[in-house]
Amino acid sequence: MIRDIIRKLMKEFNRLLKISKRASSSSSSSGSSSGSGSSSGSGSSSGSASSSGSTSGSSSGSGSSSGSGSSSASSSGSGSSSGSASSSASSSGSGSSSGSASSSGFETSADTSDQVFWPMFKYLSGEIKGNLTKTRTMAMDDNGVIHSLGYKSDMYIETDTLTDSIKRNTQGSHGFIGNVEASNGYTYFLPAYSTSIAKLKRSTGDIEIVGKFASCPQIRSGAEGANGIIYMPSYTKTLKIYTLDTKTGETGCLTPPQPGFFGHVWGAAADLDGNVYMPPALGNKVLKIDKDGNSSLLEGKPVTSSVSGFSVKYVGATYVKSVNKVFCLPRVGKKILIIDCSDDSYEEIELPADYLKVANKNKNFHGFLAPDGWLYSAFWADTKCFRINPHTYEIQWKDYEDEFSDGYLTAKMGSGIMSLGTGYSTCALTKGNDVYLGLAGTSRAIKLEFKK
Repeated sequence: MIRDIIRKLMKEFNRLLKISKRASSSSSSSGSSSGSGSSSGSGSSSGSASSSGSTSGSSSGSGSSSGSGSSSASSSGSGSSSGSASSSASSSGSGSSSGSASSSGFETSADTSDQVFWPMFKYLSGEIKGNLTKTRTMAMDDNGVIHSLGYKSDMYIETDTLTDSIKRNTQGSHGFIGNVEASNGYTYFLPAYSTSIAKLKRSTGDIEIVGKFASCPQIRSGAEGANGIIYMPSYTKTLKIYTLDTKTGETGCLTPPQPGFFGHVWGAAADLDGNVYMPPALGNKVLKIDKDGNSSLLEGKPVTSSVSGFSVKYVGATYVKSVNKVFCLPRVGKKILIIDCSDDSYEEIELPADYLKVANKNKNFHGFLAPDGWLYSAFWADTKCFRINPHTYEIQWKDYEDEFSDGYLTAKMGSGIMSLGTGYSTCALTKGNDVYLGLAGTSRAIKLEFKK
C-alpha cells in the first residue's frame, strides 16, 4: 500500500515536471516545427504536440505515447510520406501511402507514414525478481498460456494472457534460446546451453524435454523449412546447421558455406516455399537453405550494418508474407537487412541518425511483426523502440522510458532491472492485438497493446 502511494506521488511529480519542461521549451521555440520533411496534409498528429520535427506527446486512440519520436523514410520503389509530423521521406519510385490499412489481423498491410499511434505499454501483474536474464523463450498453447523456460538459470515461467499475469513454477529448466512453432502441433525450445530439445504440445500445454546432443550445440534460432525439417544455425565460429525432422524426431548436422571468418548466425526465417534465410551475426554473407536442403550464400555486396569485428550485426529474422521479404533487425548494427525472397537480392537500410545518436548500442533483442503490420524492435539494453513499415521502409522510433519508470524516478526503479546487460525484454509473442515480451533482467513483464 505504501509503495502504491509513493508511486502515485512520484507519477504526479514527474507529470508536473514534464509540463514545466514543455512550457519552457514552447516559450523558446514558439511551438513551431522545424523538421526537414514537411508532410502533405496536416504536419501535426491528432491530439499530440509537434516539437522540432519529432513526434511527441500522447497519441489519440492507442494509449500512452509520451517521450520523443522521429520518423524517416527511405523507400526504394514505393511509398511517399504524407501526414507524419516528422517524416523526411524520399521515394524513388511511384505509389503513395494511403494510411487506411486495417490492423485487425496478425499480418496486415502496415499503416502508412501518417501513423503516429504507438502501442500502449502495460506491466503484467506478478513479479519475478533477480539480477539475471530469466528467459529467452516464449511458446503459447491453445489456451492462451505462454510457457517460457530458463536461459542460464533453472526457470519455468507461465504468462496467462487472459489475466495478464506471470508466475514462476517450482520446477524449471535452463539452457534454451528461441522457439520454432512447427506445423505438427508442437512448439520447440532450441538448445543453446542444453543438450536437450524441449517441445510444447500446444493442444494440452504439456512440455517434454528430450536429450538429443552429446554437447551443447549453441543454437540461438531456427525455422521450419520444407518437409517438416527445422534448420537451426549455431552461434559458433565455424557455422553448423543442426536439423530436426519433426516427423521422426531424428536430428542431424551439416556444415554449410561459411558466411565469413566468423560463422556465427542468430536468426532464421522461412518463406512460403520452405526456403530458409539466415542473416549474419558476425559474418558478411547471407546463408540460404533451399526447399531441397541445399545450402548456399546469396550473391551481393558484403553485409556490414556499419559495424565490424565482434559487434553483432543482426539477431532474428522475420518473414513478411505480404511483401515476400525477410526483415532482420540489428543488435549493435546500425542498419536493417531486407532480403527479397522472389530473387534472393538484399539491401541494408540505415536507421535514423537522430535515433542512433541517443540509442544504446545494444538496441534490440529480437524483432517482431506487430498487429499493425509494422516490424518492431524488442527492448534490450534500452527503453527506446524503432519500427519499420515493410511496404515503404519508413522508420520511426519512440522512447518508452516514462512507461518503464511507471511513476518512479528512473526506468530501472520502475522495472526492477539491476543491470542493463540483462535486458529490459527478450523475445516477443503476438496474440491478437497484443504483443507479450519475454521477461529479461526486469522483475516485471510487459506487453504492448495495439489499437483494436
